[in-house]
Amino acid sequence: MRLLTVALLLCLSIGTLSCGSGNSSSTAAAPLSGNWQITLVRHANTEQFTFSGFLLQSGDNITGSVTLSAGCEGVGSVTGTFDGQNLQLTIGGFGQDFSLTAALPSGSAADTTIAGQFSTLAGGCIGFTSTGTWTAVRVQPLAGPFHGSVVLGTGITATTIDVAGTMTQGPNIGASNATLTGTLNETSTNLFCSYFSNVTIAGLIGGPNANLNLYGYDGSQIGQISSATVATDGTSLTTVGGSGVISVNKLSGGCPAQTGSITITFP
Repeated sequence: MRLLTVALLLCLSIGTLSCGSGNSSSTAAAPLSGNWQITLVRHANTEQFTFSGFLLQSGDNITGSVTLSAGCEGVGSVTGTFDGQNLQLTIGGFGQDFSLTAALPSGSAADTTIAGQFSTLAGGCIGFTSTGTWTAVRVQPLAGPFHGSVVLGTGITATTIDVAGTMTQGPNIGASNATLTGTLNETSTNLFCSYFSNVTIAGLIGGPNANLNLYGYDGSQIGQISSATVATDGTSLTTVGGSGVISVNKLSGGCPAQTGSITITFP
């Protein structure tokens, strides 16, 4: 009896250890969960297909959703397995399945990039059988404070506005995108027109592609950031170059509608 009492006291005093039938298991690691851009390159003519979206890993099983940037428009499902070294993915839902395989170094967490081989049979999407290589690059989440600038207009009439704010990326639920929310305010003090005062941000990110809506203090939409590019290390969002643009509309407040570019960095 004395021994039993001592044993119970020891069990209580070291609660961080497992006694009896206590559960000492920990949550399994999920190194492939995250936001990815997947690029397929055909052997035949180096034609490329780019998928962007989120993967979820639970044990050895992979699920998720991606969108294709061109050719096979729409959202495709992702299923697969990863045993810590061998990765197999199937991307479907475009009228055609793409089979992706890769062998990762033993113990690798696939922190940033993956490379392997792909194949697909003729189907309703690209319409022909194909093989080639594929690479995947992880896009780190956007989070925390940022600062940067907005350039509205062009040439000698262009106006540069310094801005700052915060950004939060929503949870990974295995969808083709995740939410982005935040705030945006101008820090310049010598502007005749105030475009970015108490602005809230709401949008979506999938791969390195982000689209954001901008709302004023009264909840009305005052602008948008279209086709922004996010750095894969999560340190910047920009519309400089390409089709990316920021547009604002404050006609009711006396400010002219404008389009331009935005560059912000984290932190």
